[in-house]
Amino acid sequence: MRHETCGLLIKIIHDAVRKRLDNSLREKDLTLAQVRILMELGENDVEAKSLKELERRFQIAQSTVVGIISRLEAKGFVEGYTAPDDNRVKLVKLTEDGERFREANIREVEEMEERLLSRLTETEQQEFLRMLRAVYDSISTLATVNTNKKQRNISR
Repeated sequence: MRHETCGLLIKIIHDAVRKRLDNSLREKDLTLAQVRILMELGENDVEAKSLKELERRFQIAQSTVVGIISRLEAKGFVEGYTAPDDNRVKLVKLTEDGERFREANIREVEEMEERLLSRLTETEQQEFLRMLRAVYDSISTLATVNTNKKQRNISR
């Protein structure tokens, strides 16, 4: 058996989950990016979010967010409108169909999580999540350091 690194195992798990999600979403004529936006729009009991907030949250270009939102609007899952206090800001919120889809998808994600973690005890699951957060924090810190180094090199 070849040497399995942490990065390789994370990639294998990611690819398996992504494949399962893509197959499920294809039947619903949705993409993973669209579902991520739908899930984000229902978070924290906030009625609407700006396109700028979604750009920052997902670290994607404005044009990408606009395309995703346009396709979701065409499917009847979201509604876009101009902020009442600032005509430059476009807001987006879930429609009733979007809310229903989000609720059904939450259950699907929870079921997948249960399958993923089914061989771990409750204590092991909590420890695993703690370790994943630590790895994520390390990578986030590393990415910030590398970005800052690149910016310093460009400005020289």
